[in-house]
Amino acid sequence: MTSRKVKYKPNKFITPCPKCGNNTEFTVKSDYCAEDCCEIWAVCKCGYDPTSEDKGYGNRLEDVWGGVSDGNCQDALTFSWNETLELIAES
Repeated sequence: MTSRKVKYKPNKFITPCPKCGNNTEFTVKSDYCAEDCCEIWAVCKCGYDPTSEDKGYGNRLEDVWGGVSDGNCQDALTFSWNETLELIAES
C-alpha cells in the first residue's frame, strides 16, 4: 500500500468530513485489489473513511497502476470522497 498526505487551502469544492468538519487535510491511499488493478481512496485526517467495507460503501477508484500522483489524489477526493459522502447523505 502507498499513501500520501495532501493539504488544500480552505475551499468550497471538497465536502467537509461528517465527523470533524475538515475539508483540507487527507491521506490518499492506493492498494492492490487484484492482479491488474489497484484501488485509490481518500481518508480524512481524523481517520474517517467513507469507503470502508464496514460502512458498506466500497466506492473506491480502480486503476491499473494505482499510485498517489497529483491526478489520482484529485480523483480520489472527487469520486471516492465527495461522491461517497453524497451517497451516504441520500441513504
